[in-house]
Amino acid sequence: MALALASGLLATLLPAAPGMPAAASTNGDATAAVLSIPAASMAASEFVVTRPGTVLVDVANRRAVLDAMPVESRDALCGAERDNWPTHGVQRNIAGDAQVAQTLALTMMQAGARYLATDDPMARDTIASNLGRFAEEAAFSRLLEPVTVNHFYNLDRTLLPIIANFALIADDPALDAAEVAEIRRWLDRLVRWRGPERRMDPTRQSSRNNHRYLRDSVTMAWGAMVGDNALFFSGIDRFLIALEQMRGDGSLPLETNRGANALFYQRHAISSLVVIAEIAAAQGYDLYALENSDGHGLHHMIRFLADGIDDAAVVEPYAEEGQYLGFLDWRGHDRHYMAWFEPYRARFPDSPLTKRLEAQIRALGTLDQPMLDDYVGVATTCLFADPTSLRQVALD
Repeated sequence: MALALASGLLATLLPAAPGMPAAASTNGDATAAVLSIPAASMAASEFVVTRPGTVLVDVANRRAVLDAMPVESRDALCGAERDNWPTHGVQRNIAGDAQVAQTLALTMMQAGARYLATDDPMARDTIASNLGRFAEEAAFSRLLEPVTVNHFYNLDRTLLPIIANFALIADDPALDAAEVAEIRRWLDRLVRWRGPERRMDPTRQSSRNNHRYLRDSVTMAWGAMVGDNALFFSGIDRFLIALEQMRGDGSLPLETNRGANALFYQRHAISSLVVIAEIAAAQGYDLYALENSDGHGLHHMIRFLADGIDDAAVVEPYAEEGQYLGFLDWRGHDRHYMAWFEPYRARFPDSPLTKRLEAQIRALGTLDQPMLDDYVGVATTCLFADPTSLRQVALD
């Protein structure tokens, strides 16, 4: 049971505007959300999947928003038309020193965006055919010795893009039903094997830090996909636990003990928590409005990140080293560690905290669109960005 459930801290969201994120009511500052519908105390059994098959966005609604845009603007958000897409070799082995099938994950995110934006059949078939072969040949079924927690972490980094983008195409009637069913069976086995059915040492740091947040975001995503309430609730439970782990200043003890990478890992954790909040929002639950027993929520955690970016002295009580800020820029392989900022900015566009983070990314890194990352699982600009407020040119 999550730590804060008995306090009645959760609220259901008002319906979202068509194709746009469901927005929490605020007083103009994302750090002080005001609930639209105060909720009574909710038990774990009350958090059910209300829209099976929807993981992050409603395909039809979001496509309607994108379809209303000029072609050039839409392509800037979601990627231009392509004549060909990669066919990836099936990878069975999972190693502890590298992400499994990294290029497949990139294809999933890029093709998913293109399909969402334009109903592109080639993009759709790219996702289906690659995943169909991986399912048929039992991909990701071998753990290379010696097995460590990093093996499962590296698998999760690829599973999230697979699940999130498979969800975008799975209901397309043009797909072969038998192939879709086989992909579902393969993913169901994988998700349960690497998550709920795996024995873990709860005392290990990786069982409680950003590794666990990522793991539970993957489990939650699959729960939303197949309508499994227990899997879905694992993400909500982890979100609540993370809030209780947070110090009074917004820092996370198991992330800020990383020396010069304290802010890097604070951001790592935030990324997975934003994903969990967005999966919950797609089912009608507002996690952004949650507060822990000290009266602080996810916005407070993000504010600590922004404070530390402005002044490394903020982090000195936990890490005396100067802080690495390379996560504000592209990280290679077309990924951006701050891709989670797109859904956050779309949901809280007028927040001073949002505007502050945007200025920091532009000044110290890059905010060019489209942004995507494995830790969010999708091309976030395409799925979440508000086309009426985007600025497509990053500042020098």
